[in-house]
Amino acid sequence: MAVSLRSVRNTTLILVMLAIPVLLLRSASQDPHNLNAFDRSLRRIGGPLEAGVSYSTATVAGVFERWVMQAKLQDENVELTSENSELRLKLHELLRVEEENQELRRALQLRERVPEDLLSAAIIGFEQSPLVRVVKLRLDRGSDYVQPGMAVLSDAGVIGRIHRTADNFSDVRLITDPRSKLAVEVARTRAPGILEGAEEDLCIAHIIPSDEPVQVGDIIQTSGADEMFPRGHPVGQVTQVEQLVGDQQRVEVVPLVRFDRLNMVWVVLARAPDPDPQAERPPPPIAAHGLQPLR
Repeated sequence: MAVSLRSVRNTTLILVMLAIPVLLLRSASQDPHNLNAFDRSLRRIGGPLEAGVSYSTATVAGVFERWVMQAKLQDENVELTSENSELRLKLHELLRVEEENQELRRALQLRERVPEDLLSAAIIGFEQSPLVRVVKLRLDRGSDYVQPGMAVLSDAGVIGRIHRTADNFSDVRLITDPRSKLAVEVARTRAPGILEGAEEDLCIAHIIPSDEPVQVGDIIQTSGADEMFPRGHPVGQVTQVEQLVGDQQRVEVVPLVRFDRLNMVWVVLARAPDPDPQAERPPPPIAAHGLQPLR
């Protein structure tokens, strides 16, 4: 069988490639002081070749190592990104739970502070009229629990009154509604007045000052004169004062409550009973029963 020139060439190339490292290894193992001409020639030729091979091998190894490290870092980055997203969701959930706990804590404090009979209600709707600047809240309590006209409170301040009820929900008319009126007083001076709604985030109060005039920054609270709202519950803060004819003052009041951030409110079902005048009197002494002295 004839041997092709290509096969001979490939075989010769393979033998040469195998012989080169063998000859270099043989030359490197010889004593440097007893080298013949052939070994010295091999060392002179093999030195640069060996350095080039070592440099190429180190370069290829470095590139491969960087590629492996980059792939590993990319996998770790994907894993850390996923873990970061999960932790962010858990943190958001914890913040929501903490906010709910704080709201419940404030609600319980309100329940302990207000002696009236209260009923909790959750807000299920927030509406704003497109024609007039009136905001409405919708509660999850219907006509089976509440009636129109009942006062609605929160831990931060007064909300308004029940406007209308249906089977499973109720609409609240806020204190900022132009149709709303509320008996109030200045917390600092106890000067009485009437609070009326003006617009979405503003009320107007007509105050009759007693000894001291109303000042910017004063807190307006319920007076209890309307027998609907408990006395002393905060309503808003005075931002502007206008002196009218006589002693009367017209003041602008910003509500303390952010109506768009409410989740739960309290409906005043009944006013607190009047204090018993006999409660502070000590009870009469009870006559003792037993043996009587001889007479």
